[in-house]
Amino acid sequence: MLSETAAAQRVHRAHGAMLLYSFMISTSFPVSKAITPYLDPVVLTLVRFVLAALLFGVLTFSRERWIWPGPAQLLRYFAISACMAIFFLTMFEALRWTDAVSTGALFALVPLVSISVAYLLMRQRTGPRQLFYLVLGGAGAIWVLFGGSLEHLLAFRLGKGEMIFAIGCFTYGCYGPLIARFHRGEPITVMTFWILVLGALMLAVVGMPKVLRTDWSAVPAGLWMGIVYLAVFNTAITFFLFKSASVILPASKVMGYTYLTTAFVVLLEAMLGHGVPSLSVIAGLVLSLSATLLLQRT
Repeated sequence: MLSETAAAQRVHRAHGAMLLYSFMISTSFPVSKAITPYLDPVVLTLVRFVLAALLFGVLTFSRERWIWPGPAQLLRYFAISACMAIFFLTMFEALRWTDAVSTGALFALVPLVSISVAYLLMRQRTGPRQLFYLVLGGAGAIWVLFGGSLEHLLAFRLGKGEMIFAIGCFTYGCYGPLIARFHRGEPITVMTFWILVLGALMLAVVGMPKVLRTDWSAVPAGLWMGIVYLAVFNTAITFFLFKSASVILPASKVMGYTYLTTAFVVLLEAMLGHGVPSLSVIAGLVLSLSATLLLQRT
């Protein structure tokens, strides 16, 4: 009976972790928007990974003994880290050719990719009701992204930018299932540390020329607080929360929480005085939130 209680507590903590994850991801948008005029997005992402890796290095190895994963496990970590690195790089490249609404609409398809990969890797099945709720939540999120306008939705076209970001959405959909598949019982902090290190190395290969060309003196001192915030809360902690939940919850439930990010973004925008959403947008939010809640209850 005690083991069942402990298992239930682990599941509840995993749901709480994903709820906090969704909120913290939503706060990254206004902070990143304030910083990107001064720092290239690739450089900013690299700085986030480096600072987060340093933080987790201190946190992990002050509590755990030094563990060398070995070549096989490092290769597994590399696969997980590559998913995130490719996602960020394709997102930045795609935004050169398309807008945030189009990329956001494609991102709403990520949970469907995730459950497909989870089935292929681990034979993790998704029931008809769960699939229905995922599609419903995605439809609500897409409706919100297009401002509750059928005209804007019908004007959506797949162009070069959308095709590039589709590759990133596929790799992001692989991210959660790969964590569950490759976790070997090691502490989540250790796993997170190595994934951040490998991600920083991959981003450095691509972004180092931009780092060397960056005029760091032009970055206002106050914005470094925002950079540290992104590194600590929106990179290190969100990575840890996501990985903690991914080894406990099915991929469909983990990725279903991504729909809540849209709702949190709209709420934050309203709180910052950027306008109250229309009733049509609110209807999309209610649809997405209801589908996410029903998904977690299945």
